[in-house]
Amino acid sequence: MNKFIIIFLALVCSNLTFSADKVKGLGLSKCTTFNSVAIEEKVIYMSWVAGFITSQNIFKDKLHAKNITYNMSQSWLESFCYKNPNIIFERAVNKFIFEFTK
Repeated sequence: MNKFIIIFLALVCSNLTFSADKVKGLGLSKCTTFNSVAIEEKVIYMSWVAGFITSQNIFKDKLHAKNITYNMSQSWLESFCYKNPNIIFERAVNKFIFEFTK
């Protein structure tokens, strides 16, 4: 039974280790896609942003982008993506985190 628990924990922990830096979903789309979607669909992107920032808060044990409003976040990302249309959205969000964690 102890061997089973050790093997199970090793598999679970190794899976978390290898998947920590993998991006999924909307983060893989380009900035130009984010800027071209309708305002109603930006809510989905901003939900992805909130989840991504939360994961970074947990993963790096640090509070990122605190005291930043939803509208300010969206405006900053729209502006950054307008200037950098070919960057993937995840990199734009990472830049956002970097700018507002100083």
